[in-house]
Amino acid sequence: MSGEASTSLPLKKSQRYAGFFSIFWLWAGGNVLLTNFISGSSYASGLGFRNMLVITVTGFMLGFAFCSWNSQRSARYGIDEIVSLRPTFGHRGSAYGTMVLVCINFGWVGILAALAGTATQIVANGQGVSFAGDYYVYSIGAGIVIPLLIVAYSQKAAFTVSRLVVPLLVAFIGYIVVRLFIDGHMPTIVNKPGDGSSDWAIAFEIIFAFSISWFPYLGSWNRFSKTEKSSFWGTYLGLLVTGVMFAVVGGMATLATGEIDPAIWANQLDLGLVSLLIIVLGTITSVTHLLGSGSMGILSTFPGTNYRIVCVLVTVPSLIFVFGSSLEGIFDTLLIFIGLLVGPYWAVALVDYFFLRRQRIDAKACFDTSGPYWYSRGFNILAFASTAVGMIVWVFLGGWESGFSILTFTAGQEAFGYISATLPAMAASGGVYYVLGRTVIPKLGMGGYVAHTNAGNSDDAMAGPAVEVGGSGEGSLVARKEMTAPPGTGHDHIS
Repeated sequence: MSGEASTSLPLKKSQRYAGFFSIFWLWAGGNVLLTNFISGSSYASGLGFRNMLVITVTGFMLGFAFCSWNSQRSARYGIDEIVSLRPTFGHRGSAYGTMVLVCINFGWVGILAALAGTATQIVANGQGVSFAGDYYVYSIGAGIVIPLLIVAYSQKAAFTVSRLVVPLLVAFIGYIVVRLFIDGHMPTIVNKPGDGSSDWAIAFEIIFAFSISWFPYLGSWNRFSKTEKSSFWGTYLGLLVTGVMFAVVGGMATLATGEIDPAIWANQLDLGLVSLLIIVLGTITSVTHLLGSGSMGILSTFPGTNYRIVCVLVTVPSLIFVFGSSLEGIFDTLLIFIGLLVGPYWAVALVDYFFLRRQRIDAKACFDTSGPYWYSRGFNILAFASTAVGMIVWVFLGGWESGFSILTFTAGQEAFGYISATLPAMAASGGVYYVLGRTVIPKLGMGGYVAHTNAGNSDDAMAGPAVEVGGSGEGSLVARKEMTAPPGTGHDHIS
């Protein structure tokens, strides 16, 4: 495989080959997830068609906006997602992001493999092929082994696979909608009232948590983007278009059949064997993206590890979920995990990058263990303290979703019905860190922050080392003319 895909070092401009359409097709393909069907299906019966449609569109518009903002660090500096977290959490503190990324990977890959196994089994049985343990063979083969071989061959292969498969899957969505109309399901779908099993707050929580589950993956791919603009809009539109389409159609299919598993409702709707094969292709595409991002996350933390060995390591634990009993239960548990552990952590990183550092970091210092981003023994304790505040808020508001009485608070559960859990938790952790970043952290002399006492010199206070990777040399740092600190000092000024 190529050198740039096997290292976490900053990419030069000449190595960034992905324009708007490449990024769009990549994330459109990456978000062509059977789990997207499940996200819409999970609350469709509770809300009914019209409410399901409104909350799906608005929820994804907001959630994927956060994803697109998060992609900007890697797009500007050509660094991996986990590396881009080092200015905020420290070199060792960013390993938390790796842990979360790998754990999410296990869940998503396992769920997708299980769905691929069900779809392939239905196809095979329709052709008269059946044998003991066939589901497990199909799940592991189509959902895990084939994507593993693709991503182990080359991380770039994900772009090629996306360009080939995404148009097929978009056409598949259109075919499902046409069949729902032709076969007379639409009156049932549109007029079926919600049964109250879900409300708008639960639906929004599912959508928003599902959206931000992309946080740990974004930088692994958007570091290849040619510009920040193409990174933002390619990511936003790619995720949004397919996310809304698949969630809405999944919800419609559930309202028509009462089933949540896409392979089962596709079979009940008599969509044909070709549709099930397309579902399998979509699974292969999605899992390829997940494995590639998970592998790069580990390589960012352990750069000396063999790429192909890492690919295997991030794949094997997913086998546990193939043998799981409840698909919906695994899906719900994974979203709880994401809301609690992903949202508050990445909110701190977003606030730090956009509001405190003004999108200016020292990319070279991200690889210097004696530099400003080392903090205290590799950890920015105040960043983790801020994250903990957000987690506490989440537990107070959404702990009841876990089913454990010790994590259930009546006042929090009532408040959840008005504000949900993950977004308020992110606001809490980000808000606390903003205050600390404006007051306490600069005075500690860590993290490259510079405390300004001259309030009147606002222009100088806002200036700082706006650096970008991709100059004339390998991984060089090119300082902008207006910066006030010399190149390489690692000072990110805060007004």
